[in-house]
Amino acid sequence: MSNIKYSSLYKTIFELMELPDNAVIADLGCRDASFLLGFEQAFPNKIKSAIGVDISDRGFKNIEYKNPIELKVMNCAGKLEFDDNSFNFVFSKDMFECVSDKEFLVSEIYRILKPNGIVICVNCDWDGIAYNGENKELITKAIHAYAETKQPWMDDLDSWIGRRMYGFFSKSKLFESCVSVHNVIETEYKVGTFGYDLSLDIAWLHEENTGALTREEYDQFIACLQSAQKEGSYIFSKPYYIYKGIKK
Repeated sequence: MSNIKYSSLYKTIFELMELPDNAVIADLGCRDASFLLGFEQAFPNKIKSAIGVDISDRGFKNIEYKNPIELKVMNCAGKLEFDDNSFNFVFSKDMFECVSDKEFLVSEIYRILKPNGIVICVNCDWDGIAYNGENKELITKAIHAYAETKQPWMDDLDSWIGRRMYGFFSKSKLFESCVSVHNVIETEYKVGTFGYDLSLDIAWLHEENTGALTREEYDQFIACLQSAQKEGSYIFSKPYYIYKGIKK
């Protein structure tokens, strides 16, 4: 796929997907539609319709997409604006942790899936992320502050959503459920990697005056990662829990 950062995660997800001919699929919380574009490339001539929804359209700008992809603004924290039995496949990545009524969202996914339809939800355990660096206490503080500080647009925040996804679906008794883990490992701190991009995202903690991390602490955190890269000891690890359910 064109997005190198996600290449190993794409491959793992594709191996779990089972699409019929003329499949109708949805991505809940699609952001910039990168996964829908990836699905279209991986399964050419299989997808009849691919609908991506997100809480705002800010991720839809400056991306190239065309039929069968359609993008809509929709809040997945409420009732989904789709008919019953609409989709063969529903996908979601890094969205469930932002929704307060997760049991209701599970029931909504069940409702919009066709019989024997498949759902795949990919979620990270945010406080399970690991950077290596000399200042263990500061790195731990930065990761946990980011994992536990709710951003204004979020309906909810659950930093353990990865390990909890299986339970939400399994307890509903609506799906045949299984779960696997894909761990992203990086040994370079450079532009375009998961670790580099996350380190920039963490800056919002001081930029928005959350009190969770000071500007001085953030600058020291970045310097610590840069030092580890220079010394050849840098490593970044991010665990993705991949839930797969088949509608009963």
